[in-house]
Formats: sequence, C-alpha cells, structure tokens
Amino acid sequence: MTTTPAIAIIGAGPSGLALARLLECRGVSYIIYERDAATVEGITTLGQPRAGGTLDIHAATGQRAIIEGGLLKEFEKYARYDAATFKLWDYHGTQYIDHERGSDFPEIDRGDLRKIYLDALPAEKIRWGHALKQVTKDAEGLTVLEFADGTTASGFKLVVGADGAWSKVKALINPVAPQYCGVHYIESRINPDNPVHAAVQARVGKGMLIVGGPNKLITMQNLGDGSYRVYSGARVPADFSTDGQVDFGDTDAMRSLVLSERFFGAAWAAEFRDYIRHSTDFRPWPLYHVPPASVAWDHVPGLTLVGDAAHLGPPSGEGANYAMTDALYLADKIAAHDGLEGDEALDRAVREYETEMFERGAGLIKRGVQMIDMFFTEDSPRPMVEMFSGKGVPIKEEKV
Repeated sequence: MTTTPAIAIIGAGPSGLALARLLECRGVSYIIYERDAATVEGITTLGQPRAGGTLDIHAATGQRAIIEGGLLKEFEKYARYDAATFKLWDYHGTQYIDHERGSDFPEIDRGDLRKIYLDALPAEKIRWGHALKQVTKDAEGLTVLEFADGTTASGFKLVVGADGAWSKVKALINPVAPQYCGVHYIESRINPDNPVHAAVQARVGKGMLIVGGPNKLITMQNLGDGSYRVYSGARVPADFSTDGQVDFGDTDAMRSLVLSERFFGAAWAAEFRDYIRHSTDFRPWPLYHVPPASVAWDHVPGLTLVGDAAHLGPPSGEGANYAMTDALYLADKIAAHDGLEGDEALDRAVREYETEMFERGAGLIKRGVQMIDMFFTEDSPRPMVEMFSGKGVPIKEEKV
C-alpha cells in the first residue's frame, strides 16, 4: 500500500526544488508535480526546450538555501564567480559604469541550478508531465489536485504552490490576478558561432551589460556555454505579443520588429542594431506583477505559496533568491514544529512562515516596480547612473 506524502509541491522551479531538497534533508515526506516532460533529450516545456538565462545567487539569501540543502560543493562546480561584472551604457554608445560586484553574487545558468537539485532528489519523488488544471476542496475540506491529463491526487496535509506567476494553487488562497507592468521584453540569443559573437564578447565580457534609451532597454548576459542572452525591452501595450501583427516564430520578422520604431528605431547606435540583426531564438516576455498590498491573505489550512506564486514582481535580481529563501523559511518552520501532535503543528508552521513572507514579498515587488520606473524613462539610463553613483559605484562617462 502506497502512503500519500505529507506535502505536495506544485512546480519544479527554484523555489519548488529548493523546498523539496530541504524537506528531504529534514526527513519530511513530499512529492513534486511538474508540468514539464522529462525526455531522453532533456527537460522540455510544451514541446520546446526550456527557456532560461542566468541567475546571480546572493550569499545572504539564495546561497543560504543551497548551503542548508548540502549542495554548496555542487553549486561551486557550476557557479561563475568571475561573472559578477556590470556595465551600463546609453543607446548612443557612452559607457558610465564598468563595475565588479564581488564574489557574493556568482552567476549560474538556470539549467545548471535545476540540474544540481534534480541530481540530489530521488527520481521517484518527481511526477513529470503533470500540468495542474485546478485545485479544489472536497466535501471533507481536503485539497484535490486535478491535472490536465484527467488524473487527480489528494490526501496531502499541505499543498505548496511553487507554480509561478499564473499559479493554479493561488486561486484558492489569493484571488488577486497579476497585472501588466507596461513593459514587454523580447528575449533572443547570440550563440558562439554567431558572426557578431566576438564583438559582443569584447563588449560584455563574462557578466552583464545594460543599455538604456528613451523608455527602452537592452540587457545582455553571458551564459556558461559562452552564448549571450539578449533582452530587448520597451513600453508597449499589453496585447503587443498577442495582437497577431507579428509571427514570433519568424526570426526575420522578429528582427525587423525589434529594429522598428515600435521598439528601438534608427536612433540606437549601429553596434546595438547589428547585435539584434544577428540574434536568433526570439521569445516574447511580457512583465506582470501583483500589487504589493495583495501579498497578505487570510490563511487557508492545507495550502500555501512560495516564489512568484506568492509575490510576483518585475525582474529585480532578487526573485530567485527570495523564492529560495521562501523554501528555506517554510522548511525550517515545518521542521521546528515537527514535535507537536496532529495537523495543528503543520498549520502553525505555515502561518508563521506566511507572516514573515508577507512583508518580505511585498518589499520585493515594490523594489521591482521602482526599477521598472527607473529603467524605462525618457532620460534612461540617467536615473540608473544617479542611483549607482549614490551607492558609491564609480562613474566614468566615456565614449566606447
């Protein structure tokens, strides 16, 4: 007879995998349900290779979860401690910042971080290809998971939604829907065999370059395989990627779109336009967030949220770190109350976790919204220059 695990984790992203590993170390039973399919070729999302760039894992947050999970040595095999460099330019090609942030902010590819966790978890504790359709409560008040393939699962003491921005678990906890931030990114890639790769490598190096222009932004990041992710952002309507004007699967059409007046236009330096002209693998990424005040809800017994499902905010460099911190705090609270009898102990642990997470998560969203307002301005990147200058980062304005 199979015993139902105490905890079901929905989603195998940074927060879900970190929580699973921490529960594994603490001897708490769990199961992960993940929509992705695990194939011989690797993990896929909806039939396509999983997208994902690089993450800087902070010593005070994300690395704590890694250390508590006993995975620091594995992390150090993949982490790029020499990639914590940051450059800031304007769209004419003037450089303001060339800064080394230090070894407390190593970069790691999302895929490598996921591999570290998957290698450390028992394969039988992950159910691949289980896209959650909805979460309901039965007549006895128990949580029932309904999957897209028609199967169901229930009997868990706790269901943790680690299923991202459009979390199905969240619907039973916090009905506030994500709202559009006013900005779309278009992600693309420059691979090592690309004719502009050498030029990009000379400009960006092993870290990150941000280029600001009037209500527009380019961010370029080096990945572990030597390729570069390019994120082209602009203030556009919410239906920008769904209005049918452009086929996002057409590479030539996507290049033309990013180079058009709808995005960058002719004012941007020829060098940046050339990078876009040679980019491949385009993908739209509209930015959403929930209002900070919504990150506080009446506790629902048997359910909780971590990561973006709990506190979705615009990119701020802290999202994955806070998601992994959620996992650490929740696992610690569960372990601390393990000696109490009955479901009351688990419920108390979750309440304590949520109380701490609410304030921290709301603060994360506020900072992300402030960054959007700072990045996408008519005089960008001037607000960024002033912010970093106020933090003591050396500013040297020069044409490059």
